[in-house]
Amino acid sequence: QKNKTKEYWNTFYLELPSTNNANRFATGGNPSSSANDDDTNINRSSDLEWIVPNSLKLLNTVLSLFPPSDKSAGEIFDRTPQNASKVKGIHDSTDVNVLEIGCGVSQLSLCLLRRLLLTRQETAPRPVHKRKKYNFVSTDVSLVCVEHNRTRDDAFISSVKSAGDNLSYEVLDVVKVGSSPPHTQQYDVILDKGTLDTFLFRSKRTKKGSSSHPPLLTPLLNNLHRWLRSGCEAKYIIISPRSKIKSVRDFRGFDSVRRIRVDTAKLDGDLVLVKGNSKNASLSRSEVYLYECIKNDCYNPEKDVPYHSSGYDAKDESTCTKCGMSFKEFRGNVDVRDQGEIAWARRWKNHSVHCSGITK
Repeated sequence: QKNKTKEYWNTFYLELPSTNNANRFATGGNPSSSANDDDTNINRSSDLEWIVPNSLKLLNTVLSLFPPSDKSAGEIFDRTPQNASKVKGIHDSTDVNVLEIGCGVSQLSLCLLRRLLLTRQETAPRPVHKRKKYNFVSTDVSLVCVEHNRTRDDAFISSVKSAGDNLSYEVLDVVKVGSSPPHTQQYDVILDKGTLDTFLFRSKRTKKGSSSHPPLLTPLLNNLHRWLRSGCEAKYIIISPRSKIKSVRDFRGFDSVRRIRVDTAKLDGDLVLVKGNSKNASLSRSEVYLYECIKNDCYNPEKDVPYHSSGYDAKDESTCTKCGMSFKEFRGNVDVRDQGEIAWARRWKNHSVHCSGITK
């Protein structure tokens, strides 16, 4: 199945036109003076963007969750008290390392890096040796896709290296167990625009009651935990149309998960599943969501149970705290296996939450 999936995407990307950005991005280390024009031009690319275009508002919202690059970072990207992410304990390295997973042919990493460089130029300059350097590693399982991106962004990649910053494209299988030791403990931020959604869509439960979490997500989340740095509140940032992601919420590898709603009506461009893929690709909903997931350094993916219990386990000894009814009394003579543990757990949770405390 995995080989078929790779073949599908390789064929898909091979059919895309290769767009070299030599003229538009030749000034990568010395961006144009207009931030709005700069980011608008990015969105005119013929390549596909999952979920939502890389508008200036979206880029600034994502960057507001990044570790501050210098003392003025809070003012630059509107790190207000209401929206502030935790920044205590950020490591003292001169580099900010960012990994993007499942990039496809998106220009998200390029847009973010270009925005950072533009902001750095517009603010009070600091000596080069005191400036943080930005290193973006954008990855996908498809080599065809990676080579497409390298060709397209070659001029920009070459130009930013002179200032010590970097954008690279690499092949990475994010669900391969025990994969990619070079990525271990390397990243302050991991970006995900569509990858988790793809795995949620692909996941199928063939056995009733086997798990409330798609099996593909466990190796994915464990790998991301391994790749995030420790001791600096490193974070996994998801851009998704989903208003709830249960597996992310319950994952023990995250110390906290914060959801940020982004009103797409205020974004530049149309909200789409795949930009340019269909005239009818626009979505009816008016928002997307950013999830800021901060790493739990105490979690051990090799030993610990990956998910928190819901607190409403469908076990005979479980009792409702409001009416005192046991789950065994609740299910009566029905065997849990007949309808599946997940269905019974959902019913038991609904009873426990909405119970009036009166026994019949």
